[in-house]
Amino acid sequence: MYSFLLTLTKENARLELREGDRVKATKEWAESRDMGRQLFEGIAELLQENGLGPTDVDSFRLETAVSDNFTSVKIAETVAKMYTWAVSVQQKTTKKS
Repeated sequence: MYSFLLTLTKENARLELREGDRVKATKEWAESRDMGRQLFEGIAELLQENGLGPTDVDSFRLETAVSDNFTSVKIAETVAKMYTWAVSVQQKTTKKS
């Protein structure tokens, strides 16, 4: 299965699509006031470029040493939690069908 790992610093963000322990593809961008847009675009691009759907990625982790008060960290945490939750709900629904 695949996973996302977002590494966030005060200067930049790096989103990795991982297959097990191996990095399959990455997207990087400079940290700015558009974390939500950049993150969603990065997710969509990584999925599309690798021929994957959202449920092919079963986990989303965030690594950062930046303070939790940093707005981009809060946005990234929310996206990671919602992505993981939505995929788990979809997988449960699919298994019941």
